[in-house]
Amino acid sequence: MHSFAGYKLVGVNAYTKNAKWAQRLAQWITNEENQMIRFERKGDCPSNVNAASSKEVIDSPAIAALAAQSEYAHIQRVSDSFWMPVYVYGTTITAGNLDEKSLQVLLDQMVKDITALPEENK
Repeated sequence: MHSFAGYKLVGVNAYTKNAKWAQRLAQWITNEENQMIRFERKGDCPSNVNAASSKEVIDSPAIAALAAQSEYAHIQRVSDSFWMPVYVYGTTITAGNLDEKSLQVLLDQMVKDITALPEENK
């Protein structure tokens, strides 16, 4: 596994039947007040600029550690070419590895799928 740093994104499908409500939900999730509530309850670093620059967030040892670690992290430009192999690995393990493949084989397949060139993923 690897450390990722960067941004958080709340996407809205413009073609959804309820696009206006989806946009309102995304705005509500990402507003300053709700981002501070998430920080206070879960310790999550806010993505809202105003919340992230608050004294409480800046003084957080966990957030400071993440900021120091970010020098060694990859910028979070991750797509399905990463998340899908991780999902397959995770669901295989949580389902009890019904095919009884060795963990090394499962890990090797996950790495192969993550690092495959785009035309190899088709």
